[in-house]
Amino acid sequence: MYLNEDRARGFMEEHNIDTLVASTPENVTYVAGTWGWSNKVYVYSVHMFAVFPRDTGTSPAMIVPGQEVTYVSMQQSWIKDLYTFGGRSALIQPPGVTAQTPEEETFLGLYNNDARREKSPGAALALALRERGLDKGRIALDQERIMPNVRAQIEEALPGAELIDASDLFRLIRMVKTPDEIEAMRAAAAMNEKACIAASEAVADGAVEREVASVFAAEVGRGGGKWQWFHLCSGRRSVAIFPPTDKKIAKGEMWKFDAGLHLGNYQADTGWGGVVGEPTKEQSDLWKATEAGFEAGLAEVKAGALGSTIYKAMLAASQGGGFPEHNGNFAGHAIGLEQREVPYVLTNPFPQNSEFLPPSSDFPLETGTTLCLENPMQIFGMGGTQIEKTVIVTETGYEFVYPQERKLWVSS
Repeated sequence: MYLNEDRARGFMEEHNIDTLVASTPENVTYVAGTWGWSNKVYVYSVHMFAVFPRDTGTSPAMIVPGQEVTYVSMQQSWIKDLYTFGGRSALIQPPGVTAQTPEEETFLGLYNNDARREKSPGAALALALRERGLDKGRIALDQERIMPNVRAQIEEALPGAELIDASDLFRLIRMVKTPDEIEAMRAAAAMNEKACIAASEAVADGAVEREVASVFAAEVGRGGGKWQWFHLCSGRRSVAIFPPTDKKIAKGEMWKFDAGLHLGNYQADTGWGGVVGEPTKEQSDLWKATEAGFEAGLAEVKAGALGSTIYKAMLAASQGGGFPEHNGNFAGHAIGLEQREVPYVLTNPFPQNSEFLPPSSDFPLETGTTLCLENPMQIFGMGGTQIEKTVIVTETGYEFVYPQERKLWVSS
């Protein structure tokens, strides 16, 4: 199970919340353990909810739009009380033809369950809450993906409820990963690494940036993932994460990439760099400083550490590698269902102004947080490089989500 039930209920108890309601694709996946497509593609018109009560004797529920019935049926969520809304898709059901698999049973159950079908998403959510006696409680609603008209439906259908925004509460709960989440992230990181190595092997004198990027995308597709980005840039363009173009990579040039994908909604993010041909002294020195900075920051990672402490160690070692002018203010972020989660690794913390999150963005790491640590170094006019890896924070240090060797990649 992705959901950390004890952590969620602990915060619900602390803030006197009776029910958590997820609406974003990420939070629905977190609560229900399923992932879909329509609530990502039709961002402003498709709503899906997962209901998690604080009371352990009250069953959770899921409100499934018609477009997601097949995906929910295929994945078999641990949540078995399902509601839906809207019309039904075309289907002929011959007499005597029955379901033969759990997938078909769930599909027909949703298709034919008129008792739990409403006209609108707000009405379906209200029905699920009323049937559980939760319609007059304090409901923490993840509001970031709820359109104003649907919010109005919910308010009208639940006049006795107190609705509060739960977006930051979900971020806080999700900050500590469960074993199933770690397993999902290891799978995503393994796929990302395999695709990155395939792309790096395609870099050569005369290779086209866009064609190298297509190698990454094809490898991700073969594994069943979805690539988010592959910022490959070479030569003078490698001073930032520019997108790939039709530029040919030339001998003597530095190149680097930042690559992200998701597999079943869980994210992976990494970065690497190299040079075509034998590196110059300046190129080698830049890589060594990048490596030294990364290792210094990594050495500070453990439960209780502040992001600012990690960043300062990384910056000092990078500058000490012979590049005192090196600067920046960002060195990493937590990762999970979203590419960037809290906390961040920053030199300049900012106030969070949240009912649930700590007052400052610079707050201590917790055991079980998954952290992307990254150290890009660039010289305008020459190029740049980068190291980025993902770790799981432990009580005394860290462990890698997936083995990632990062040496300066020398292409022919």
